[in-house]
Amino acid sequence: MKIGVVGLGLIGGSLARQIMRNTEHTVYAYDISDEVLKKGALLNAYHDILDVDADVIDVDILIIAVNPRATLSTLDKVVPRIKSGAIIVDCAGVKKDVIKHMEALKEVRPDVFFVGGHPMAGREFSGVSHSTATLFEKAYIILTPVDMDDIGALGRIKEFFKEVKCEGITLSSYAKHDRIIAYTSQLAHVVSSSYIKNPMHKEHVGYSAGSFRDLTRVAKLNPAMWTELFMANKEYLIEAIDDLEARIHEYREAIASGDEKQLMELLQYGTECKETADKLARRKDD
Repeated sequence: MKIGVVGLGLIGGSLARQIMRNTEHTVYAYDISDEVLKKGALLNAYHDILDVDADVIDVDILIIAVNPRATLSTLDKVVPRIKSGAIIVDCAGVKKDVIKHMEALKEVRPDVFFVGGHPMAGREFSGVSHSTATLFEKAYIILTPVDMDDIGALGRIKEFFKEVKCEGITLSSYAKHDRIIAYTSQLAHVVSSSYIKNPMHKEHVGYSAGSFRDLTRVAKLNPAMWTELFMANKEYLIEAIDDLEARIHEYREAIASGDEKQLMELLQYGTECKETADKLARRKDD
């Protein structure tokens, strides 16, 4: 198949390199930056450059790996040109606006299969220079199809990501995706960014180990991209932040009042929740 990748950053670059590594498909790449394309060529991220004004008509699968707002304008540009039967996948971290836009485009191009995609892996670095050919191996990818009833196209895209070596595929509505991602990903970035701002971050050397590294890892992020993601999912993210604030307040009150029994119960319940989460993850892996 001919695979087009629009956006050769960390996500698009890693996906392109992984396709190159694990399949016989021909990969075409597009990026607004010529420098990025040159780096991508050195990293063996693609076979040839994709001309979104011409070549896109020939691709079987088009992967759009840019920020959500840029995804919308990219869709508008490529959908009129892409061939009948093609599959368009986006990789944005929030799905509502993208899927609603895809639904409108589906009315115009019912012969194209539109699906939201979200590979569940990343790094604290950005850009094609930090991409790897194994980033999404053994990682889940969430698919949010516009048309869940198109079994043939859905089967094709699921098989494609398995061929690329993504380990598991989760089918979801865009609303469920955005609600859960607000908790599992976006809230973690808010907490990490907030935590590292304590002035003691300048004094941590010699006093910190794994806990500090784990909690601060995702504080190193792309501010422009994450601002866009947070604002696009603000309703669900605010709910997650409110829930966290309420739970932290419970700990504060127990500690401030010297209530050891309450504190132990809070900690015990947290341990039980972690054990449950781990068991569920192991069960899904099995």
